[in-house]
Amino acid sequence: MSAEHFSASSTRHALLQELRIHFALVEVATAAVGRLWLAGSFVSGKLDPEDVDVTYLIPSDAYAQATEDPDTVDDLDNLGTKDWCVRHGMRVDAYVLRLPETTDFHALGLTGAMAPDDHKVFEGLGVWDEIWQRCRSGANGIPDGARRGYVEVLL
Repeated sequence: MSAEHFSASSTRHALLQELRIHFALVEVATAAVGRLWLAGSFVSGKLDPEDVDVTYLIPSDAYAQATEDPDTVDDLDNLGTKDWCVRHGMRVDAYVLRLPETTDFHALGLTGAMAPDDHKVFEGLGVWDEIWQRCRSGANGIPDGARRGYVEVLL
């Protein structure tokens, strides 16, 4: 789709502004966002998407520090609750995940090479990767078993 096509959208500009505000709030809470996964109709050819689906991937050390503070945990919980976002003028459906501490992927096959608890982190990332790959079969002519994707934004 071309940018010219999207210039006729009645929702995209406002959604992008809402995402920018939401991103800033997550960044303030975590002190760092490593990358984003954008999914759903916002990254499709749909002219007027209803919301933005986003997963924030937070570096392990920043995530650990942010989740030491109960107030920050509450803030992140709110930012990941769609109803809270809508009440605060943001049509954002967000999830906040920790990135693995392990960065040397060449050694992952070696015993003890993975940081403790990273297997859980990798499993969680895999679940969300699979969710964002799914389509709502049968809706709008989408065949059963169809797959979609998401856009990863490196920051």
